[in-house]
Amino acid sequence: MTTRASMETQETNRPGGLKQTLIDWAPVEITIVFLALLAALTWQDPAHKRLPDELVGEWRTTDQVYADRALILDQVCITFTTGESTLSVGFIKDVKQIPDGNRILYTVSYTVDDVPNQVSFYYDASNGLSFKNQAKVVWKKTQGS
Repeated sequence: MTTRASMETQETNRPGGLKQTLIDWAPVEITIVFLALLAALTWQDPAHKRLPDELVGEWRTTDQVYADRALILDQVCITFTTGESTLSVGFIKDVKQIPDGNRILYTVSYTVDDVPNQVSFYYDASNGLSFKNQAKVVWKKTQGS
């Protein structure tokens, strides 16, 4: 007399049974799982990592207090020149934007020497940009950048 457990074992081990089906489909399943993991690990929303093209370049102000300073933006770094050839370069990690009337508030998250930092500024296409904490100082993009 055959027990139910041994019948199930015989059913799953026979050619064309469940075990054979799983073996036949294993490469496909492994490939699907691998591709799903790869996509999850590498997919990033580029909109949250990239600055708009109109912000990329060198920015300066006519305010005499900051005459020797510049803000340089590209898709990888944010650089502050602070006079006397002093630079502070940060690697951009995230860019957030919030519309505010005819301007946009940008918050750029970046790291300098593995220390997280943030800077927020308003951008108005007709006026330039101004840091959130210095609204009266307007920065203009330099020619050729």
